[in-house]
Amino acid sequence: MRSHLNLPSSTNHIPPRSERILTLLSEYFCLRVQDVAQLIANREPTETDLRNTRRGLELLWQRGLAHRIAHFEPHPDTWKGSNKWVYGLSDKAVRDFGGKTFDEHSERTLDHELEISFFHIALKRFCEEKNLQLYWQQSDLKRGIHPDALFAITTPIGAFPFFLEIEKQRMIGRSGREEPKVIKKLTRFADYYDTSECQKDWNFKTFRVVVVSKSETVRDNLHALLKEKLPYPMFMLTSEQFYKVDIGAKIFKKPTTDDIYPLLVL
Repeated sequence: MRSHLNLPSSTNHIPPRSERILTLLSEYFCLRVQDVAQLIANREPTETDLRNTRRGLELLWQRGLAHRIAHFEPHPDTWKGSNKWVYGLSDKAVRDFGGKTFDEHSERTLDHELEISFFHIALKRFCEEKNLQLYWQQSDLKRGIHPDALFAITTPIGAFPFFLEIEKQRMIGRSGREEPKVIKKLTRFADYYDTSECQKDWNFKTFRVVVVSKSETVRDNLHALLKEKLPYPMFMLTSEQFYKVDIGAKIFKKPTTDDIYPLLVL
């Protein structure tokens, strides 16, 4: 599959696989080897897939078109883990054909950035399966609010805009007199909703906010807090394990009720 990018002369002599990888890094910002291999193969990657993808990424890194950061991933069944490379576009690649640079990115926020990529991948697959049009924006987002991403899904009955917030805290609750930071941020979304400022910034006034929590327990704790502090249906709460199984299923809670909702009613 050939890239849709207008690649500069500096990339004219790279193999098609590496060219395809550039497209994926431009689309998803940062990915691990196994993520890239799975996207290219469109299935669980084999050892050959992983080996070829690793070579393609290393070639881009050697050419100065990709940047990489070592990311520690704990083993799910033990206290041990291992470092794995996370790749994104370099400044050089972004200057040549656009995108969002991964150069000088902080290692401490890699979990957060990877989760945005994982959500984007799951959302795109859902939209492709349902024949829905997806718009995704992950840069130039600092306006009256500063979400992790903006996306819109167009269905036969119209377009629905969403802001995405990834919440990586393992616990959410009151700490002394301090309001949890996530409540403070979601309050800004509530204050921004249906305002002329929102219309001016984004060309829409109403929206939904998808909040992805680290676990079901954290999701439910946040749901209880929002029922008390911000009981608005604009907030849709889920967890990492739920959306990774089926992002289109009934996995979202709203702080107006204890019912479970899908992302879209199709």
